[in-house]
Amino acid sequence: MKKKFHLIQLLFTYFIQTIKFIYSGIRKLIRFINSKKIISIPFYSLIAFALYIFLLIKFSGDPTFNKTLANKTLNDITQINPIQVNKIIKPKTVNEIVHAIKTTTGPISIGGGKYSMGGQTAFENSLHIDMRSFNEIINIDKTKKQITVQAGIRWRDIQKEIDPLDLSIKIMQTYSNFTVGGAISVNCHGRYIGHGPIISSVLELKIITANGDIIIANRKTNRDVFNAVIGGYGGIGVITEATLQLVDNVKVERFNQVMKIEDYKAYFDKNIRNNKDVVFQNGNLYPPKYDEIMSISWVKTTKPLTDKERLISEDESYWLESRLSGVVSWGNSGKWIREYTIDPLFYFPKIVRWRNKEASYDVRELEPSSREKETYVLQEYFIPVENVKSFIPKMSAIFQKNNVNVINVSLRHALPDNESYLSWANKEMFAFVIYYKQKTNQEAKDKVKKWTLEMTDAILSENGTWYLPYQPHATIEQFQKGYPNSAKYFAIKNKLDPNQRFTNKLLYKYNPYAKNNLSQEKNKIKEYFRAEEQTILTVPEWYLVFNPKEYADYLESGKNPSDFPFYKSIDEYWNLYDRSIKLTSKAYPENSEYKTMLQVIGVSMTMEYGAKIIYENTIGRFFALFSEEKISKEEEIIIEAQRTYSDFIYQTAWYEFKFLPWIKKVWNTSEKSNCSMIRKWERTLFFTFEFSFKAFYSQLIQWAAKSTYETPANTIYLIISNVDSVKESKNLKIIKKYGNKMIITVTRWEAFTTEMIKLSNQNVKIYEISGNDEVAVSVIMNNSQEINSKNITLLYKSRIVTNDNLKRDIYFLPIDKLLPFIKNAINKKATIEHVYDY
Repeated sequence: MKKKFHLIQLLFTYFIQTIKFIYSGIRKLIRFINSKKIISIPFYSLIAFALYIFLLIKFSGDPTFNKTLANKTLNDITQINPIQVNKIIKPKTVNEIVHAIKTTTGPISIGGGKYSMGGQTAFENSLHIDMRSFNEIINIDKTKKQITVQAGIRWRDIQKEIDPLDLSIKIMQTYSNFTVGGAISVNCHGRYIGHGPIISSVLELKIITANGDIIIANRKTNRDVFNAVIGGYGGIGVITEATLQLVDNVKVERFNQVMKIEDYKAYFDKNIRNNKDVVFQNGNLYPPKYDEIMSISWVKTTKPLTDKERLISEDESYWLESRLSGVVSWGNSGKWIREYTIDPLFYFPKIVRWRNKEASYDVRELEPSSREKETYVLQEYFIPVENVKSFIPKMSAIFQKNNVNVINVSLRHALPDNESYLSWANKEMFAFVIYYKQKTNQEAKDKVKKWTLEMTDAILSENGTWYLPYQPHATIEQFQKGYPNSAKYFAIKNKLDPNQRFTNKLLYKYNPYAKNNLSQEKNKIKEYFRAEEQTILTVPEWYLVFNPKEYADYLESGKNPSDFPFYKSIDEYWNLYDRSIKLTSKAYPENSEYKTMLQVIGVSMTMEYGAKIIYENTIGRFFALFSEEKISKEEEIIIEAQRTYSDFIYQTAWYEFKFLPWIKKVWNTSEKSNCSMIRKWERTLFFTFEFSFKAFYSQLIQWAAKSTYETPANTIYLIISNVDSVKESKNLKIIKKYGNKMIITVTRWEAFTTEMIKLSNQNVKIYEISGNDEVAVSVIMNNSQEINSKNITLLYKSRIVTNDNLKRDIYFLPIDKLLPFIKNAINKKATIEHVYDY
C-alpha cells in the first residue's frame, strides 16, 4: 500500500499531462482528424473520456485551502543541508533564552546568519534559537575603542553605528552579513595583516549555560570557558553579549601584482608580513593550473579619496557580479576569461577608500539566481607558511583528478592562535579559501565527500588543518589529528553540558560524550529515519484504503451500489491532496517524488470511479429496477469479496490481493434462490470485469515494483521509555535497551495503529518515531464532538462520504503527546482511525 512505483509514474505521467492540455487542444485534434478523413469512434470516445476525467479533477479538491504548517526546516546558504528542528524561537531578551532552556529537555541548536555550510547551526528535532533578533548595541566606549553588543547583531549594523565615530572593527570576515555570535563561534578571520583569528580581539563574553546560568568569561575569569566558547560552534552555551576591541577607521589604497606562485612567499615576507601599514591583503591563486597568483593589498594612505562612500550601499543589485561568477564557472574557458580579462579590468583603477567601506561587502554579490540544481560552496585549508609550496601540487592534483569546478582560491595570512581549544592556527598559517561549484544531487554530494577526504589527508600530511564551518566530512581519526586539543574542548563541554543539549551536526559527529549506545544503535539501522512530511502526505494515499471500507460497509448495509457517492469520494481524495500539499509546502523540503505518486494514484482512482459513475447511473440504475428484496448468492459473494479486499489493503499492498479466485468463486456458485436473475447477471458481469481488470493491472504493478525497487521495510522504529509492561509480540520487538529508554520496532500500517492503542493503556512515553517528533492521527467521531488539547493541532476536517453524521478529523501532534491523545480520544468514544507512520 505504501510502496512507490516508478513504472506507475511512467505509465501515467503522459496521461496526466494529456488531460491537462486536452481541453485547449481538442479542437485542433478534431480538425487534424477531419483533414485526414479519419472516422474513429473509439478515438473520439477516448478523447471524451479524457476530457471527462480532466473536468472531474478540475472541479474537485480544495484549491482555496491556505493553511500551512510553520517552517521548521532550516538550511544554510548552500541549500543542500536541510535539517528539521522541533521548534524555532527568536528571542529578544535574555529571559526568553533562559526560559526556553529551563523549560525544555531536548537538544538545542543555535543559529545566526546561517552562512556555515554543514549543519553547524541545526540538529534534528532540536529547539533552535535564532539569535538574529537579539541584536542591540549595549555600549560603545570611544576612549578605549571598545564595543559591547548582543550576539545576534550583524557586522554591518555595527559599522553603521561606529563609522560616524571614525572607528572600525578590528577583525571580521570579508563580508559584513555575519552575526557577531556566529563569527565568534567559528573563530573567524579575515584579510587582516598582523592578526590571527577573531579571538585576539574578543575581550569578554556573557554566556548562558545548559542549566540556564549566566556566566562571564574572559582571560581572567572562566578562562577555560572563554577558550572553549570561541571557536566552539555553540556547544558550550548561548553567547548573549560580546565586548570587542575596535580600531581607527583609516584611508587605504589598493595595490595589486601578479606573480608566479613560487615567488609569492618571498614577496609576502618582503612587502606584506611585517608592514604595519598594510591593513588588508589576500592572494588570488588562479585555477586550473594554480601556478600564478595576484596579490591584492590595501595600505594606509593620506592620499585623497577616489571613492568617497563611507560604506557600500545596502541597495546594490549585484546584477553584474553574480553573472560574472557564472561565467567563471563555465570551465577552463571561464577561468581564462577571469584571469586575463575580468581581473585585469577590475583591478586596473587606482582606488583610495575608507577601511570601513572595504570591510562592508555583502554576500549577495556572490549569490546565483538559483541553487536548485547547482550551488556554490566553500572549503578552507590552513597550511603552515613553510609548507605552502609543497601543498599546492597536492591540492591541484586532487582538484584535477576529481574535476572539481574551482571558481577561486584566496590565500590569507594568519598569526598563531594558542588560546582557542579548537584552534585552527597553532602556528603561522596561510589559509586557502576554496570557492567551488557543485551539483545538488546525492551523487554530487558523495563525490565531494570523496575528494574532501583525500584533501584532508593531503592537509594533514603538511601538518595543516581545515576549517570546521563547512561540510564535516573528515573522519573522527582525521578530526582528532587535525584538532589535537579537541579533547580539552569536549571535556569543558561535558562539564557544563553533561546531557549534551547544545549540539549540531558537526558537534554530534565528533563529540565522544554524545555517543551513547542508543544513538549509536539507531544510526546503525539503515531504515531508521523517515521524512516527517510523509505523515501528512500519506493521508490522501490512505484514503484509498478508507474509501473501499466505506464501499464495503455500504454494500453490507443493503443499499443500492448505484447510489454510492463516487463523485464525493473523488472530491474528497483531491481535497485531502490539496490540503496535504499546502500544509507541507513551507514546513518541509518539497517531496516531488511523493507528490507525483499522489497525482498518479489520484488520476487512477478518478478514472475508476469516473467510469463507475457513468456505469452505475446508466446501466446500473436500469438493472436496479429489476432488483428483488432478496439478493442472490453471487451478489453476497461479491459483497464478501469487497469486504475481504478492503480489509486486506489495510495491511498489505493492494496489488498483492488475489482477484481471480473471487471471480471463479462467483461463477462457480450454483445456488438457486428467489432473486432477480437479471440483476444477478448484471452484477456478476460488472464484478467480473472490475476484478479482471484489477487482476491484470495488479500484475503489471507487481512486476514494476519488483523490477524497480527493493522490498521496503514493513517495520518502523520508536524510542520509548524502558518499562517492564512493554512486552514483545508478533508486531512489536525490542531492539535495544539503554538506561531509561529503549528502541523498539513495530509493524507498520494497520498493525502500527493497533499497537499504539495498546501502548496508550500502559505507562509508556514515546520520545521519537523514526527520528521524528510530530505525527498525524485521524479520528472518526460525531459531528458534534471535538477533541481540544494543548499542543494538539487540528489540521482539517474530512468527510465520511456515506454518513453525514460522522466526520474524520486529522490532528498533528508532538510524539510525546500521542499516547495520551489516543487514550483521551477513546475515552470520548471517538475512533482512532489511523496513526500515519510516515
